Amino acid sequence: MTTKRAAKAPSTVARRLLLMALTLAAPAILLMGLLVATQYAEGQRRFATQLTAMTRALSLATDRQIGQGQSVLQGLAVSTALAEGDLKTFEKQARAATEGRDGWIVLMTPDVQLINTRIPPGQPTPIAPVAPHSWREMTTGKSNVSNLIPRPGKAPIIGVNMPVLVNGQLLVLAYMQHPAAFHALMTAQGFPNSWTASIVDRNAALVARSRDQDTMLGRLASPDMRKAMAVANDGVVHTHTLEGVPTLSAFSRSSTYGWTFIVGVPRGEVDRAVLGSLGPALAGAALMIALAVAAAFGFARPISRDVRTLVGEAETLAAGAPLDPAPSHLLEIAEVRRSLRAAAAVLRQREAEANQAAERQQLMINELNHRVKNTLVVVQSLARHSLRDGGALGLRQFNDRIHALASAHDLLTRRSWEGADLGEILAETLQPYAAQVSLDGPPLPLSPNGAVAMAMIFHELATNASKYGALSRETGRVMIDWRTESRTRTVVRWEERGGPSVSPPERRGFGSRLVAASLKGELAGSANFDYAPEGLTCVLTILAPLRA
Repeated sequence: MTTKRAAKAPSTVARRLLLMALTLAAPAILLMGLLVATQYAEGQRRFATQLTAMTRALSLATDRQIGQGQSVLQGLAVSTALAEGDLKTFEKQARAATEGRDGWIVLMTPDVQLINTRIPPGQPTPIAPVAPHSWREMTTGKSNVSNLIPRPGKAPIIGVNMPVLVNGQLLVLAYMQHPAAFHALMTAQGFPNSWTASIVDRNAALVARSRDQDTMLGRLASPDMRKAMAVANDGVVHTHTLEGVPTLSAFSRSSTYGWTFIVGVPRGEVDRAVLGSLGPALAGAALMIALAVAAAFGFARPISRDVRTLVGEAETLAAGAPLDPAPSHLLEIAEVRRSLRAAAAVLRQREAEANQAAERQQLMINELNHRVKNTLVVVQSLARHSLRDGGALGLRQFNDRIHALASAHDLLTRRSWEGADLGEILAETLQPYAAQVSLDGPPLPLSPNGAVAMAMIFHELATNASKYGALSRETGRVMIDWRTESRTRTVVRWEERGGPSVSPPERRGFGSRLVAASLKGELAGSANFDYAPEGLTCVLTILAPLRA
């Protein structure tokens, strides 16, 4: 496999540019696909808005048609003849009210029609029993609209019903109409011939349809439309007509009488309208792809020639020789040449920086050696004086002093050995006695050596106070305050109160010598001890600048 890879010829600039052009075609195709999808969705949205508006217009027209029948019923319902049971007089009034209209009046009981204005006067009215559930629907409100009423051997009809009381008996006054009256509404709306508008009753039976009214009357809406109507009162869905034509359909159900109005447009018509508007865009995309391929071949040759000229310059750079100025026909080639020269300069600069870094590293190693030597000298002095007399007490003192020295080193390490604040040193060193110690003073930066010295000094003072002074009793207190009197003079005051009675020591111990030596050696200062009976007072005067 390695041999095959080694033998494979590398790609050329021309081949790469051609591949780039073809690769650019893919995003263009994807972009056009996204555009088509977006436009298709937008087209469907526009059609959906239009269809929804048409269902509302159809609903309003149907409301007006039903409202005519309701107006007739409301006028007849207040008739005095009807209230008094004078049916002959009321029948005349009903015939007069429906004269010139396409509907007729029926006054009925659950078992028989008392008045039917469609039948000539004097002829017997038909016996038409009403099912109990239908009678309950007709008498539950002031007025309602029936579903499509089938009649054996006759065309179905529709009734607008109103319950009335006649001599204390509950009857139904109805305004009956043929579905053809609602089909006329379709023609008045001016739907395109390819669209399908329908009105269905509460049982999803077709009351009126803009196409094939006679053959489709009474048939149920398509299964997918019934499914959509079962879950929502309105919406826009993809359905099929009863003829099986795929459509984008909007439907809206009347909240008053439960009929549903449907307007659908063939999906093929939607697709043609949307895709037809994208023709120029598709042609433009194809033209851009063709131009990209032509441009790839056109630019391949000069680019290849200029790129090959860089080989000699790279060999010159590798030999360490200066690069001669050369003309560049392409901006990118010129930038590569500038980059080669810049790379040489960067390499020289990095070499110089590496030398400087090595020098800084050696300096840091020397500084570390110096600090380690100083620390070892301090440890040697602590060991010599603490362990001079031997025994457990000397070992404990040595350990405590080493711990204080280590704490100071820890604090300085956290500060990257750039120094520390006096307040931080005191808080770290006197932490075991924090409840009995108060600190008061401004921020006071110390050099690393000064911070170590002050940590050792206050460790000795605290150790002495815990053995013989204020810190040996719970009621004892130590007050520490400091102030800067000038750039080269700082005064730190240690005052003990509440401890046992104090008297001057008979001899000067290592702790006193350590305090004095640390102040003098690292801080060019001095210490003054006042052994008053009420407690030790130590005043430390520092004369050297505190920050190195």
